[in-house]
Amino acid sequence: MSGRPIRALFIVPLLKAGGAERHLTTVLPRLDPARFTPSVVCIGAEGELFDELRAAGIAAKALYLRKRQAVRALRELMAIIRHESPDVVVVSGYNAETLGRLAARLAGVRHTIMWVHNASEITPRSVVHRTVDRALIRWTSGYFGVAQVQRRFLVDERRYPADKVRIIHNGVDPELFDVTTDREVLADCGIGVDGPVVGILGSLRPEKDHETFLRAARLVLDELPEAKFLIVGDGACRSALVTLCGELRIASSVHFAGARGDVGRMLRAMDVFAMTSTTECLPMALLEAMACGRPAVCTAVGGVVEVIEDGATGYLVPPKDPARLAARLIGLLSDPDTAHRMGREGRRRVETEFRLDHSVAAAQLAIEELVTAEYARTGGVNA
Repeated sequence: MSGRPIRALFIVPLLKAGGAERHLTTVLPRLDPARFTPSVVCIGAEGELFDELRAAGIAAKALYLRKRQAVRALRELMAIIRHESPDVVVVSGYNAETLGRLAARLAGVRHTIMWVHNASEITPRSVVHRTVDRALIRWTSGYFGVAQVQRRFLVDERRYPADKVRIIHNGVDPELFDVTTDREVLADCGIGVDGPVVGILGSLRPEKDHETFLRAARLVLDELPEAKFLIVGDGACRSALVTLCGELRIASSVHFAGARGDVGRMLRAMDVFAMTSTTECLPMALLEAMACGRPAVCTAVGGVVEVIEDGATGYLVPPKDPARLAARLIGLLSDPDTAHRMGREGRRRVETEFRLDHSVAAAQLAIEELVTAEYARTGGVNA
């Protein structure tokens, strides 16, 4: 490497306001510039978080290409790779996993890393996708995950070599999150500031199962009619969820805030954070909520169980069980002392176990080990 920083090119579908994308936009600006020179290519549009990278001084560009333009995307990615001559290409996201690794291989980059943010097949992979994925195993240097639960998925289900899998927990910077409660944002959203608030943060997609959240809200309101429910995020399921609110007669107690850039501010307006996903990896939203000192009630899926200490920092409940979720929410909303204690313990857990600087340090070391080992073996020559 001749003592220069490692040139790392990250290829993603787009930088929308999702957990995997927030992970990228928090980690890259923290990479040590003496050790890494990162850059990013979005195959599709820029996305809501794109400007954050640019503002942090990370070179980023978007190709604005769609799925049916895969051949063109492959050609353009190859051209970018040949021009930038990265030491490693890191891919994340459905189409980036295939096109990014293919482009890296065809452009002569030996080292590629696939950073996986799911613990199950949320979208069924086509035969072509699976076939290409299997063929690329030989040319993929490492598979990074963010939760220990992914080992079974990556090794047993996807059949990636166990010695190529590394788990690097997500992390957040607790110093960026305030533990005080601030209801001012509720007034900005047109919500009354009185009454307890339960919030959920995530894209409105089927696997996030906001339907269970709303059905639990109906049960909570039967006991605590002054409660309010804040849904932060947007997506394809919004219309159906609005309709369900009407059917459950809870529309006046539920507010859809849409996608927001002020996540910390929204979290500070909540008394309790909830997550109802049927599948998760290690959700950034949960870490951010805990960093804000919010007690969490979440479904016991994926890496969520690696974060929440049941009964200490929050509660774990079964997926698709509105009654159990509602019971835990009512318990915390009715017992502010317990809620505050759990919130404090959650903040402490983030500070000790899930700090962003720990995550960045682990990522830097893992990438360096893969790249420098390869360069030592080949004498610095890509093939």
